[in-house]
Amino acid sequence: MKARVSTEWLSGCAGCHVAVVDLHEKLLNLVEDVEFVRAPVLMDEKGYPEADVGLVEGAVRSHHDREALLRMRDSVKTLVAFGSCAVYGGPSGLGWLHEREAVLDRAYRRGPTNAGGQLPDADAVPLEDSVVPIDEIVPVDFYLPGCPPHPYYIAAGLRTLLGASAPPLTAATVCSDCTRKMRKRPGQLLQKGAVTADDPESCFLSQGVVCLGSVTLNRCLAPCPQKGAICTGCAGPSMDVLAEPHLDMRGLVAKRMNLLCGIDPKDVKAYFERDAKTFYAYAVASPVIYRKPTVEMLEWTAAGQSA
Repeated sequence: MKARVSTEWLSGCAGCHVAVVDLHEKLLNLVEDVEFVRAPVLMDEKGYPEADVGLVEGAVRSHHDREALLRMRDSVKTLVAFGSCAVYGGPSGLGWLHEREAVLDRAYRRGPTNAGGQLPDADAVPLEDSVVPIDEIVPVDFYLPGCPPHPYYIAAGLRTLLGASAPPLTAATVCSDCTRKMRKRPGQLLQKGAVTADDPESCFLSQGVVCLGSVTLNRCLAPCPQKGAICTGCAGPSMDVLAEPHLDMRGLVAKRMNLLCGIDPKDVKAYFERDAKTFYAYAVASPVIYRKPTVEMLEWTAAGQSA
């Protein structure tokens, strides 16, 4: 008998659902083992049929998100936080840094495309007070971060859940699939704002460019650094950052850049704080980040706004 799979997306871009379609011919292999009973990107099913596995994309931002999530949790045996928005809040989670009224004011009352300053009427779904990952609302059984997760990991994750043979979902970082080499290059300067570097064979950190590959969980197979762009951390923090309360991305990256280039760790940490909305964009709304004693997201972003 085929396993029944149900999916839903909340506040997000639907990119994780598109990643399911991006399985291409592997999707045909997958449907030999599963039956999709609800998938907004593939079928028009408004209800929440009972299913073995539920994939939920997106963070909880509105009352509708909360209600849909509760219905999904009730209708499935195993619930998967599918993608970085569901796991950590994702880019939508930047709303966690602002009060609800401030968000409405900026988007509507003072929005550049809303000359009249009108707010949504009573028919619009109300916003929650903030943005939260889905495990702040319901129990989650399995986490598959990524923005979006790579189709390889989607297939491997589903097969693992269904008891079929599949490659292991490792706890390695993005660096594990990156062919660039860390080399000592004393005297390199910190390249603020850089997203690439000249030497295609050397690690970005060795060239004074901040890359988050060494502090990011690998759920992507490292396409960005392989193609010449830094890792921006879309799959969320690495396991060491998640497991140790006093370890933070900025501290680990600062230490490595100091060892490789001699760059003062204080300069790297100050850069992280100044551009905190960029470096922490995918996990800012998650307590695994904002509750760290070394992280002061509200203070850092408030300082940046007033500068």
